[in-house]
Amino acid sequence: MKEYDEVVFEDQLKHYRVVAKQIDKTREYCQKNWSWFPEAQRKYYSQYGLLYAQSREKYGDKIYGHYAKRNRLRSEFRSESKSVIGQENRDTEVSMAHLVGYKYPQTTNGEYGSVRPSELFFCY
Repeated sequence: MKEYDEVVFEDQLKHYRVVAKQIDKTREYCQKNWSWFPEAQRKYYSQYGLLYAQSREKYGDKIYGHYAKRNRLRSEFRSESKSVIGQENRDTEVSMAHLVGYKYPQTTNGEYGSVRPSELFFCY
């Protein structure tokens, strides 16, 4: 014989049924009123490439390049030459060669860091 952990009252069952019906109503309402939105969004976003191409043609490479860099456009909308891309990569990749052989100073307790974490924060 199966044992049950808790007793479910009639009011709880009615509440669950009301919630389930409300979820169905909400889903149907959204489907009826907003089913057009994903298609319209795809159509709208598909025009980005054309708009950016027209803007580049209208304002020129220098102004459009500044706009694309400032707004961090995806690479498909930034058609730059390889030399410009290489220069940007050199600017973003900072060399850490000056830290080779770097030694941190000795501390008072012989470990890295001057105070043990348990002394810095209250740990119980």
